[in-house]
Amino acid sequence: MEGEAGIGKTRLAEEFVAHAASGGAAVVAARCYAGETNLAYGPFVEGLSAVLGREGTGRLEGLLAGPLGEAARLLPELSGLLPGSRTLPPLDTPGARSRFYDGVVRALLAVLGGPQPGVLLLDDLQWADEASLDLLTYLVRRLEDKPLLVLVTWRPEEVPEGHRLRGLLAEARRSGEATVLGLGRLGPGPVRELVERSLGGAARDPGTLASRLGDESEGLPLFLAEYLAAVAEGELEVGDEAWALPGGVQDLLRGRLRTVGETAGQVLAAAAVVGRSFDFDTVREASGRGEEETLQSLEELVSRGLIREVRDASSEGPTYDFDHDKLRTLVYEGTGLARRRLLHRRAAAALAARARGREAGPLAGQVARHHRLAGQDAAAAGYYSLAGDHARALYANGDALAHYEEALALGHPDIAALHEAMGDLLTRRGEYGAALGHYELAASGDASREAVATLEHKIGNVHARRGDRDLARVHYESALAALEEPDAGSPGDLARLYADLSLLSHLQNDPEEATGFGRRALALAEEAGDARARAQAHNMLGILSGDVGDGEAALVHLRESLALAERLGDPESRVAALNNLALALGAGGQTAEAIEIAGTALGLCARLGDRHREAALRNNLADLLHAAGLEEESMAQLKRAVEIFAEIGEGDGLRPEIWKLVEW
Repeated sequence: MEGEAGIGKTRLAEEFVAHAASGGAAVVAARCYAGETNLAYGPFVEGLSAVLGREGTGRLEGLLAGPLGEAARLLPELSGLLPGSRTLPPLDTPGARSRFYDGVVRALLAVLGGPQPGVLLLDDLQWADEASLDLLTYLVRRLEDKPLLVLVTWRPEEVPEGHRLRGLLAEARRSGEATVLGLGRLGPGPVRELVERSLGGAARDPGTLASRLGDESEGLPLFLAEYLAAVAEGELEVGDEAWALPGGVQDLLRGRLRTVGETAGQVLAAAAVVGRSFDFDTVREASGRGEEETLQSLEELVSRGLIREVRDASSEGPTYDFDHDKLRTLVYEGTGLARRRLLHRRAAAALAARARGREAGPLAGQVARHHRLAGQDAAAAGYYSLAGDHARALYANGDALAHYEEALALGHPDIAALHEAMGDLLTRRGEYGAALGHYELAASGDASREAVATLEHKIGNVHARRGDRDLARVHYESALAALEEPDAGSPGDLARLYADLSLLSHLQNDPEEATGFGRRALALAEEAGDARARAQAHNMLGILSGDVGDGEAALVHLRESLALAERLGDPESRVAALNNLALALGAGGQTAEAIEIAGTALGLCARLGDRHREAALRNNLADLLHAAGLEEESMAQLKRAVEIFAEIGEGDGLRPEIWKLVEW
């Protein structure tokens, strides 16, 4: 469902959800907010927690421990259903991301099970975080035969052509799984009908009033409802010229606020600071009021229609929501700066206390925002860094970058570590110019020789990805010089560097040097007992064996690399080994197996967010599909590869070598 702000999307969606619920359908509903676009999986956590907080966990008791454990990553309250203590593997282990998504979806379907199809409502999806959109994409692509309706709303002006939601919608419509309902403004007839239904016989001249309301509101239901409320309360007359004043809707909202008592007004200000939705405990602690005073104030605010109680609360106490966000904004902006800072400080303390005793990551972004708005930059920087680490662990790369940027801007002391982390994330996104900038900034401080070697190696890797092979060699050799100094690094670090030098020499058509570096890498890795370095060395020797026509040796090395990567749970090494194994199998005529392996590599790489290598994998898969005579599937992969290749290093000048990536 799409339409501009104030068109009535939320109201219509809520009416539909209520209708579905009255017919026996289970419902999970959540809303996205403009100020929370970096809270990874926020709407899914909110919606599921709300239902579990209201109904308990009974619907999940039949869920297997595996999916239940995955869902517990987002919903810690589910941990109590797991038998004994259960340690989940990191999300960067093989297949972990798919199991995580599958577990969350299974939990969602269990909660929404029943005699009627369940309903998942995601409101204002234009403000969803990237991680939530990844999970939604996973769900939508698997809707067929599921007893589930997914209802989403968004503002078309904030979801332009080219937005990933447009692509997902088009994909779902092609498969017959999606319908679009566009909402437009109300014309004269519906406005008059609304006047008559709302005021009945109390309207002395409904025709004139409807005409005036239509002119003033321009048919926007949100404004129309506010004007109607004022007319019903006798605050406006048809001939009142004040209607024509700019900002009339805000004046109406201020008029509704004038009747609020002093204590209720203070609680309302605290609520506006906490956010559009807020729970009882947080707003109580932020306001500094006692339980009874807070409760009485909230009851007063509910009775005046300024907030509403949300029955499917996720916290121990009830949760509330502002009637609409313009009202919250008006209250927030009308609160003095000094008081806003005090309230943000209290809100940060309340949320931080809630995070104690469990991982702070899921709440770190909210705590950071409140600390920042309270003027506590040092504390905010620390929590933004934690929020970045949490998002990065979930491969929510865009969210992680935004958090790290905030941490840097607020003066986080570990500048080098943040710049290095941002360089890593930007490299995955294919933003190579920006990645180099961050790595260089990380190296500009008082770094140790080992740190300098690591950064020189990473800078060399970026230049190699861009096709600047001479520059890559310069930085690799600088890293090599640093690592060969006493106590400067481990043999494993040196082995990984030699493996990358081997690949570079291979790309520069020096097979003798490439083989020497590859063998040196394997010897160092085995000496160090470094499984990750061994995986990389075997991967490289597999590439070189295939290049000289020794297909059997290539397969031996690549299968060993893959086995090591899988035992380690190293997704990047696994993607590399899978890609090169698929190429080797394809060269040997084993096309069907090659296609299957390439598809596995592509799925894993896409979840990692490595855009450049995803494009290369799609290109390689297109070649394999073509060889198998699957022309339509081949062309689809090729088109997508071209789209992604065109985005890599955009704004960084034309670099044809970027398009030539095949093996790594």
